[in-house]
Amino acid sequence: MTLRERGRATFLVAFVVLLVDGAAAIWLGQVSGHGLVVGVGVVLVAAALGLAILHRRWQEALDEVDAAQRAMRRELEALRRAVAEGRTGRPPQR
Repeated sequence: MTLRERGRATFLVAFVVLLVDGAAAIWLGQVSGHGLVVGVGVVLVAAALGLAILHRRWQEALDEVDAAQRAMRRELEALRRAVAEGRTGRPPQR
């Protein structure tokens, strides 16, 4: 399991737990007539949505890092080819 897969699994568990707890708190608050419990439930549901937004931003940032790494690898390969061509004895092209 890669680090990204572990992060996705952790997010999924946290999201589901917050969402289910929030929904249960809202339901319990309505059944028992306690407005404070309903408020806690709403906060938990909002936290689940906030977590989803943060997770999406995190994934986008990781995608940018992956793209930069791929570009760096391409540039390193180009530099290696240039060095190899320089060692073959051919004069550098100007």
